[in-house]
Amino acid sequence: MAEFTIIGAGAIGGIVGTALAEQGHAITFVDANAAHVAAVRENGLRLSGFRDTTVRCPALLPDEVRRPLGRVLLAVKSPHTEQALATIAPNLAPDGYVVSLQNGLEEYKIARAVGERRTVGAFLTFGGHYKGPGKVVYGGPGTFKIGELDGSRSPRIEELRSILSALQPVDVTDNIFGFLWAKMALGAVYFATAITDSDVTDLYADPRLRTILGRLAGEVVAVGEAQGVRFEAFDGFDPKAFRPGAPWDEAAVAACWEGQLRYWNRHEGKRTGVWRDLAVHRRKTEVDRLVGAVLDVAAERGITAPGVTRLVELVHEIEDGRRGQALANLDELAAVLQV
Repeated sequence: MAEFTIIGAGAIGGIVGTALAEQGHAITFVDANAAHVAAVRENGLRLSGFRDTTVRCPALLPDEVRRPLGRVLLAVKSPHTEQALATIAPNLAPDGYVVSLQNGLEEYKIARAVGERRTVGAFLTFGGHYKGPGKVVYGGPGTFKIGELDGSRSPRIEELRSILSALQPVDVTDNIFGFLWAKMALGAVYFATAITDSDVTDLYADPRLRTILGRLAGEVVAVGEAQGVRFEAFDGFDPKAFRPGAPWDEAAVAACWEGQLRYWNRHEGKRTGVWRDLAVHRRKTEVDRLVGAVLDVAAERGITAPGVTRLVELVHEIEDGRRGQALANLDELAAVLQV
């Protein structure tokens, strides 16, 4: 059995850690939420939703991490990556490595801190959310891929694939950044759904709204391809179908939305974690680290992305209490995108 330290015991970290613990692997959770850590120590980590179980594993606060770390699964939100790396980097064993289970392009940041050789990329679309101290909800399966940053098929990536398949089937890819950037394109779509107060599936049912959302995805594709990224399709969604500068293949576009509807109809909830951050937790989102990261690359490449730019502004207005979540917010995007 393998030993893993999971930094971030919220939704993704909790879901993956629970599955591994049930297979007999030695799991240690590390989380900055003292109430969550205390609850896990006292009652175990309770997983509900798509799976219902409780596991009992050691739980630590970040300043309690002392021993050399071998296999690390990093599952904190992107604004907390640097803080987590301050705990990981000085404690990471020479042959240890960090697997990013995060949204965004955090692999670049991790590699700068611990080295590319000790960084593994991961792409996942299964859902879940933190419910409260000691409680995590699993929304259901999705796609799960892992890959070395250089695209090689190493022994450790094969070992990881086998172990992580305890949760659901895991595939190895030689183009992890193609998937990560593809998720950034879909992420722009998800952020746009979150500025409304409607279910994702209801938004996808409206042809005009699908066009707005597709144009946003297309802006991300234009930026990524300028960066040399080869976009991959996942969960029935192929960002290349929304590539700007040429007429869309309507059959390919329709297949994307049909794939997304199948994905969402398999899940318990019909709204994103971003929507929950804004509407339920009333907290800042990862918009600057996710959608904003696309704008950073766009600026470097001299590319304009007016729709994505306005989307980030709208999210900030909602975060600051200057705007509510409403369907009319998509009209603001439509005006900028000229839809």
